[in-house]
Amino acid sequence: MAQIVDDAGLSLEQVAPLYSSVHTIASAILDHERGSMHAAQERVFEATDDPLERLTLAFRFVGENLATDMLVRAGVRIAYESRDLFPERRLDPFRTWEKFVTTQLVAAESKGLLRAGVDVAGLVWIIVAAGMGTKDLLAFHDTWDEASIRLEATVAAVLDLVRAPPQPEAMP
Repeated sequence: MAQIVDDAGLSLEQVAPLYSSVHTIASAILDHERGSMHAAQERVFEATDDPLERLTLAFRFVGENLATDMLVRAGVRIAYESRDLFPERRLDPFRTWEKFVTTQLVAAESKGLLRAGVDVAGLVWIIVAAGMGTKDLLAFHDTWDEASIRLEATVAAVLDLVRAPPQPEAMP
């Protein structure tokens, strides 16, 4: 705790009344990260009814959060690297993304937006793994300012491969 407050440029006396332990600080960070992700999801659903556009926007908005908010990046890191220290939470970023992507792809398939014969379960795996891999590369190279562009481009490239061709417009 002393190292954290020192690194933050604060005194232990300033922080101790608010956060009694490193676990408490990390929990607050996780709450902040979760809130920002929920806000991104709300923006996605307000923006469009198209499930493929929702996927693209979700990746863009999450990228914006990662690019602009250090606490979001810290929360993502805690969720990935220290989830076993938070048994009171169900921290599983892969499963969270898997559920969201599955819902959107199933909706896209039912609307005829995917090419016939696409393996939706396999596609979910590819999209989630590609997004997580992109996030890891951004972290490795500390290029968070590119997060929105990179994440959006990643999902867009995959979706371009499986999107149904446009239907010709009916003649009047």
